[in-house]
Amino acid sequence: MITLKLEKRNPEVKAKKLRRDGFVCGVLYGKELKESVPVQLPESVALGFIKANKEGSQVMLDLDGKQIDALVKNIDYDPMKKQVMALDFQALVAGETVATSVQVVLENEDAAQGIVEQTLTEVHYKADPANMLDTIVIDFKTLSPDVREFHVKDLVIPEGKKVHFTTPEDTLIFHVAEYASNGEEEEDDAADDTAAKA
Repeated sequence: MITLKLEKRNPEVKAKKLRRDGFVCGVLYGKELKESVPVQLPESVALGFIKANKEGSQVMLDLDGKQIDALVKNIDYDPMKKQVMALDFQALVAGETVATSVQVVLENEDAAQGIVEQTLTEVHYKADPANMLDTIVIDFKTLSPDVREFHVKDLVIPEGKKVHFTTPEDTLIFHVAEYASNGEEEEDDAADDTAAKA
């Protein structure tokens, strides 16, 4: 699990000024915290972090030397400015189930017998901190070439993990479409259709 170092933020300093000074603001909250904690971190660190982590990722926070197991709850990113506007975290409690999401990544799509069209990029689930999922990877090199559709119910949960998917099990993750026929065949079909109408 990645460790991310944060600092407590002075709430009297406006977020706009902190962003100008090269910092990203955020909030850490959780049931076992007396109150939400305003935090900050250098923007360069935040940009590197969101490249490898998404909303729903589990992270160990280092806040004033204290280690806090947490979940990335919100990433506010402005693609026009290429700037992280805010990063919010939820402190996790051992044994307590929380609702979150996990990214679904497809690998080796060129091994598929057709054109892969992904319709779902994340799946929602519930689990306690010990059973959080990092990323779900579907590798086409290990899939049967006969697989044309793949649903949430087809996902394999890593051994030893106890999770409950809340995204409906019949939700489609991807389907494999046939390769398009060549132009000559399409032209012949069009000609046949014209002749039939005539």
